[in-house]
Amino acid sequence: MNMTHTPAEWAARNAEMLKDAWAEGDHLRTINAELLAALKALTATSRTFRNVPKDEQEWTSLDDEALDNAFAVLARARGTA
Repeated sequence: MNMTHTPAEWAARNAEMLKDAWAEGDHLRTINAELLAALKALTATSRTFRNVPKDEQEWTSLDDEALDNAFAVLARARGTA
């Protein structure tokens, strides 16, 4: 019986694919952590607004920073940053 097999190069390609998959997994874990941090900052900002009477609500640089960070993380998650 004549059997054929994948050439030895397969192992090298497979190792590269595995390395790429790990790198992609690390990227996804980083993006998820950044998204969670951005959401926490935005919820803190919204909680502040919710607990302050409307006529006393004031947008601050911390609110700008929380919103800018959220937009930046979303852009990285979409691959547009």
